[in-house]
Amino acid sequence: MAKARTPDIRFSLLGRVRAHRDGQEIDLGPPQQQAVAVTLLLARGRTVSSNDLVDAVWERPPSSPTTVLRTYIWRLRRALEPDRTRSEPWQLLRSVTGGYLLDVGDELVDWRVYQQRSGTAGAALTGGDPLAARQLYDECLRLWRDDPLAGVPGPSAARERSVMHTQHLDTLEARLEALVRAGDFAEVAREATALVARHPLREGLHQSLMQALYRMGRQAEALSVYREVHRLLDEELGVRPGPGLQSLHAEILKAGRSVVSGTASVPRKPPVPRQIPHAIADFTGRAAEIERIRDTLAGHPSGAMPIVLITGMGGVGKTSLVMHSVQPTLAAYPDGQLYADLRGADGTPTDPGSVLSSFLRALGEADAFIPEDPGERAALFRTLLAQRSVLVILDNAADMAQVLPLLPGSPSSAVVITSRNSLATLPVSLRVTLGPLPQDEALHLFSRLVGGARLTAEPHTARQVLAACGGLPLAVRIIGSRLAARPAWSMAQLADRLSDERHRLSELSVDSVAVESSFALGYGQLTDQDRRTFRLLSVPAQSGFDAAAAGAVLGAPEEAVRQELERLADAGLLESPAWNLYRYHDLVLLFAQRLSAETDTPADRHAGLGRLLDLHLFTAAGSYLFFRPGHTVPRTSLPTPRSGPRFTDERAVLAWAASQLGDILRLLVQTARTHTDRAATLLLMLDAVLMNSHRWHEVIPVATAVAEAATDKDDVRAEGRARYILAGALAQVGRMDDARTQVRRALEAAARAGDEDVRAMALNVHAMLVGWVDPQDAVGLHLDAADLARRRGNPSLEALSLSNMVQTKLRMGEVDEQTISASQRQLALHRENGDRYGEAFGHYRHGQVLLAQGRLQEAIDAQHLALDMLQEGEQDFVRAGAHVRLSEVYLHTGRVDLALDHAEQGLEISRRVRHELLAGLALSAIGDALSAMNQPEKARLHWQRALEDLRRLGYEADAVRVATRLSDGGPSAGSDRA
Repeated sequence: MAKARTPDIRFSLLGRVRAHRDGQEIDLGPPQQQAVAVTLLLARGRTVSSNDLVDAVWERPPSSPTTVLRTYIWRLRRALEPDRTRSEPWQLLRSVTGGYLLDVGDELVDWRVYQQRSGTAGAALTGGDPLAARQLYDECLRLWRDDPLAGVPGPSAARERSVMHTQHLDTLEARLEALVRAGDFAEVAREATALVARHPLREGLHQSLMQALYRMGRQAEALSVYREVHRLLDEELGVRPGPGLQSLHAEILKAGRSVVSGTASVPRKPPVPRQIPHAIADFTGRAAEIERIRDTLAGHPSGAMPIVLITGMGGVGKTSLVMHSVQPTLAAYPDGQLYADLRGADGTPTDPGSVLSSFLRALGEADAFIPEDPGERAALFRTLLAQRSVLVILDNAADMAQVLPLLPGSPSSAVVITSRNSLATLPVSLRVTLGPLPQDEALHLFSRLVGGARLTAEPHTARQVLAACGGLPLAVRIIGSRLAARPAWSMAQLADRLSDERHRLSELSVDSVAVESSFALGYGQLTDQDRRTFRLLSVPAQSGFDAAAAGAVLGAPEEAVRQELERLADAGLLESPAWNLYRYHDLVLLFAQRLSAETDTPADRHAGLGRLLDLHLFTAAGSYLFFRPGHTVPRTSLPTPRSGPRFTDERAVLAWAASQLGDILRLLVQTARTHTDRAATLLLMLDAVLMNSHRWHEVIPVATAVAEAATDKDDVRAEGRARYILAGALAQVGRMDDARTQVRRALEAAARAGDEDVRAMALNVHAMLVGWVDPQDAVGLHLDAADLARRRGNPSLEALSLSNMVQTKLRMGEVDEQTISASQRQLALHRENGDRYGEAFGHYRHGQVLLAQGRLQEAIDAQHLALDMLQEGEQDFVRAGAHVRLSEVYLHTGRVDLALDHAEQGLEISRRVRHELLAGLALSAIGDALSAMNQPEKARLHWQRALEDLRRLGYEADAVRVATRLSDGGPSAGSDRA
């Protein structure tokens, strides 16, 4: 059968929207239906969702827009493909995943053809062929029939219509430029005059008219055009003419200077300025930054002037980097180099107008011809550099207003700028944000200053000295210079002096140069409010902070504080390594802390720490309720009913913990004695997060500090909470005797305080610890904890206590009715509580019971169900445990390959989350699988490593089982429990 002929369907958007099929016009339906067709055509072969189509067609959609939309789609399909049979798919307007697609080639839509021809004309113009460009522009403009998308309603059509008009004007301007380059000045003057009247604020049209008049010898009329557009822009928009108009204006003015006092001026070669200061001889490091700067300056991309911006805090070495980097590139700028210190760092920024005067004189311009008007002075500067290749260095720039008038307008020149401020809106070719020197580069610089022999004699001490300098080149140079000038000085004595934060800044000075002075310059330029922010944010012991934390410290709205933080970062007094993250350089922090101690009241500092504790407290409570829904301790522990953020997934909770936990722990130590009760409550609210992050070694000294402070103040509620956390942390790292001591003290303090929730939690931990020496007694204690939790209305804690009781019974080898009933109840409690993570843990625990009963397939199903309920990164200690238990079950069923695979997965996860007990059990399970595979040497190696870990952690019962395997050469009866 012959293939059906593809019809010739064309669309026209430039005017009334029309479509033709084989030369015959197609009825595209009512205006809204046309709007659907237009939106799909303008998507250019991309899928458009139903929602986007509704938004495009209606400002106020009908009650059932999707139904109406489907009707329009069906009608358009029938109009475009009337000959289609029912068995054939639609070819042009198709339904695809996510929406609809109108598959039409660019050559079949007049607007796309218009854009393509305009682009081809622009390329011809750029390539130096204005005659070809004019012809292509003429062909393009003939397609423009009338107001585009005429009569088509909807927000999308309105936006696209505006875009089309703008591009049409761009095309008209580009055609005039082609005519200017082709020398058709009279035609340009005629057409541009008419267009300027219709579009009085289009600078490009005025520029073409000025060029035509100027080339025709009508300079006075050209200058009149400039004055008129200058007036219009000022009155209508409050702006000056752009660089193109200003440059042309300056060129026309300069053309009148060929005669001075009736005598023809003698042409002379313009001077070649060489203003760049020398580069320091001992510059060190920054190799990557130097290469990027040199590559940018040597690149000269067509049509774009290279602009390099180097930002960073005071003393970081911005100017030194520039002077060292540009030296090999100077040959690329044969017409000279201009340099100006804009003094943006010292609070007395140089007026850009005076800098322009200096530059113009250096370029050979006589004072008599330097314009008074700053804008005209900048235009003349750009004109002089239009045909020259000059490197301009603007050092210590204050802000954009100071920099913009000093930028050349020609791609033949280049600019390098240094600033403490970010100059965020400056269009740069390369932005280098300079941070402290890496340690090896700082060490190399230090060695060049003090001598290699001295460094070799005291390498460790030298690193201590450099650590105190924080990688700041200015600090390294000051210390290096002092040591070089005093060969008898001991580096160890200086290191000791620098280690004392009270004296460090005073030590970092030599002659009239001091690190602190560099910081003080930036601080002196701040407003009073920003100074207060700078000082008070240094009070909390935190490595970094976001706007929310800063707002808490300051007691101010987050958005207002964010603007203050950005201003401090722009001033180089804060670093911003990521969005909404800020931090001090170590030395800047000491400067801010000293200022705060001298300036801010103790009450302000105390209140700021309290508000920050509250912020972390309510956020931690949100994480607690996420992991333990139904737990009563947040409700009974928070100082006010205020709520914190509601976390929706574990990754968000753990991401918060990963970014904040270190700072929170430092803050707890800092506030242990000044805000004891809030510090202890915050520590308690971290319990659920700590169970997932396993940072127990970090927690022990923090909990100890809070507990001791609470004891000294006889704050029994705070003491009970801190010692409960301390006991759990000690148990997690295998310090069982210490943990038993702390949990007994926690129980006593909670009972005295009437803190029943914490008493129930501590009783559960106490039962677990007792279980290692007297499991029978531990069973009763777990049941007591579960009963107390039930009476407190705390199903989460009841389930946990029952689960731990089941674990104890499993370790005893007793799987009786009590064990089975408790296991089933803990699983049901988690499920009824809507606790997905708890339910996964419940299946994990119940799977152990099923294995002990010999119900192997059910045990496998339970562990797989636990894994299926958790994604990677969620409750990884449960996932690790489930893999270890699956290894045990598969070993019982003879599936040794699966046993080994799951044991290895369990080991990998437990090591990643640093759960040392599970890692030990996983090593034991790998040994069991390898033994069953008749690989005794490998099995013994894994058993031996497991035995060492379990004994080190104090899990003697599990260690005995592994030791039995080592002596017998295979798995013993029973299995490990965790």
